[in-house]
Amino acid sequence: MPISKLKLTLMVALWCGGIHSSFGQAPATGQEAKLIAILKSNAEYNAKAEACRDLAIIGTADAVPALAALLADEKLAHMARYGMETIPGPAVDLALRAALGTLKGLPLVGVIGSLGVRHDEKAVAALTGLLQAPDAEVAQAAARALGMIGTADAAKPLLGLLPTVAAPNQLAVCEGLFRCAETLAAKGQPDQAIVIYDTLRNLNVAPHQVFAGAWRGAILTRQKDGLALLLEAFRSEASLLVTAAERIAIEMKVAEVSKVLADELTKVPAERQIMLCNVLGKRGDVAALPGLLGLAKAGDKAARVAAIRAATEIGNAGAAVPLIELLKDADGDVAQAASAGLAGLPGAEVDATVIRMLDAPDPALKLKMLEMVSQRRIVTARPLLLKIREDKDNKDEALRSAAIRCYAELASEADLAILLEKVVANTNAGEIGAIEKALAAICAAAGNPQDCAQKLVAALPKAGPEAKPALLRTLGVAGGADALKAVRGTVDDSNKDVHTAAIRVLCEWKTGDAAPLLLDLAKSSSGQVDKILSLRGYLGMATRQDLPAPARLAICHESAPLIQRDDERLLLLAALANLADAASLGLIVPCLDVPAVKREAVATVITVAERRPKNQNVDITRAALKKAAALASDNPDLSKRAQDLLQQMENEK
Repeated sequence: MPISKLKLTLMVALWCGGIHSSFGQAPATGQEAKLIAILKSNAEYNAKAEACRDLAIIGTADAVPALAALLADEKLAHMARYGMETIPGPAVDLALRAALGTLKGLPLVGVIGSLGVRHDEKAVAALTGLLQAPDAEVAQAAARALGMIGTADAAKPLLGLLPTVAAPNQLAVCEGLFRCAETLAAKGQPDQAIVIYDTLRNLNVAPHQVFAGAWRGAILTRQKDGLALLLEAFRSEASLLVTAAERIAIEMKVAEVSKVLADELTKVPAERQIMLCNVLGKRGDVAALPGLLGLAKAGDKAARVAAIRAATEIGNAGAAVPLIELLKDADGDVAQAASAGLAGLPGAEVDATVIRMLDAPDPALKLKMLEMVSQRRIVTARPLLLKIREDKDNKDEALRSAAIRCYAELASEADLAILLEKVVANTNAGEIGAIEKALAAICAAAGNPQDCAQKLVAALPKAGPEAKPALLRTLGVAGGADALKAVRGTVDDSNKDVHTAAIRVLCEWKTGDAAPLLLDLAKSSSGQVDKILSLRGYLGMATRQDLPAPARLAICHESAPLIQRDDERLLLLAALANLADAASLGLIVPCLDVPAVKREAVATVITVAERRPKNQNVDITRAALKKAAALASDNPDLSKRAQDLLQQMENEK
């Protein structure tokens, strides 16, 4: 069997239960013998490396001698250890321990690592003897391996060496001790782990990661009894320790942590208060709320804002009322933080609190609650908003106006009739604007915008001159034949603002069916401004993709006699360039004689000529191109394009 397929076959056999030697349940197999033979042969490196990989899966004690024989081979030592590390039973451990006395350099370092991987407790004595080896890599590997073994006996020599360890090896010894401590704690021996952590955190000189990690282990392993140490760390003058305490406090699962840290808020300077607030917010424990909300009431502004944000991050409805009180704070930053916090607090209970506060006697607070209703999108407040609006005893126009603006922001299609009722007789520009925005959003999202349009059309005659422009603009959003007819009818309104709004809505109509109306207005309007607006709106229709190209070209032809201004000529040229119909050249060529639009006209002639079908309007196109080429002498790019086109047309008829 080819060696490339051997591993897959062996893995399938394992899965099917045919090979169990990896688990000490069966003797060596014929496949194992073949792999051992490869290791003993003169096979190439790749074949032996692959055999080692496969023996890691099926190998037994029978394979150990062959694998151990490769431990001194610098090329294959790594693969040999890979194969040995997963083989069960004492044979591997004996072979690895025996190799400690025969190897040097990297092969020795590798064997030491393998003893750690196998958690060989019987290797502790031998590894201890290597802790002070002259080769630093060997000494460091021994320290890490003892850590991986992780017993109290393995930790003892590391602790003994720690006070006098050579500087280059200190980090490896500390790493080994950390591993021992973690293993001891996980096996239910926290007292021995604490001894290690306390020894490490009390080192006179140690890398910062050792210092921080030792404090973490000492606190977390003590659990509830670690609270005193946590506070000591927070109160330290060492910034590294304070930063470590911050992370530890977030990680610590002891319930009392939040209460203890919240009590600390009143005892530390503002900088530490801010740090504690950040920790308490991330812990998300409601037990910290009283302390945080107490800090939010007075003191350093930055600390107050941090407390508000932390209380919001905890996300409990109990913070709602205190945050509402802070909305009235004299410090704008604090009030803004409270507003943002209240807006972000989740839950229907918070919504209910906001709604209750709408009945507060303080008008200023009511206004803030209306803002909060809008920010939180509390749609259940709509009946109360209407009640505030309609309260005749309430003389506070600002409050009543805010109520209807808030209602408009929360409205849906079901509220269309109420919104129309509130807008038709309205004279308040702010309220009308808010309602218009709501009406436009409703029409844009409606499943059947024509139903909305019919209601708008019915309301239009009832509306005052202040509200009619808003309804006209909303009809433009709704669209449709009924809406278009209603807008056209309003063009003749005696009120100048309404009249102008109607024309502007027609000019911006979203479908091409407004084009005939705009042409009629461009021709018949008595006012110069109306003529200009209507003509520009009509020209804009020539760019609408919902109209077929012939209809758009017809619009250009109808517009041309009415054009008097250069900006209108530019609109015409833009529409004709998009059409790229050679039949339009008759409209473009006259623009070549107008200095203000000459460059655009030249470019349009060339664009149309480039895109027209071959042999279409050849004579007209050639004449237009010659004139354009002559005028483009100051523009090399346009001139070359024109000349190239003329050359290409030589054979056209």
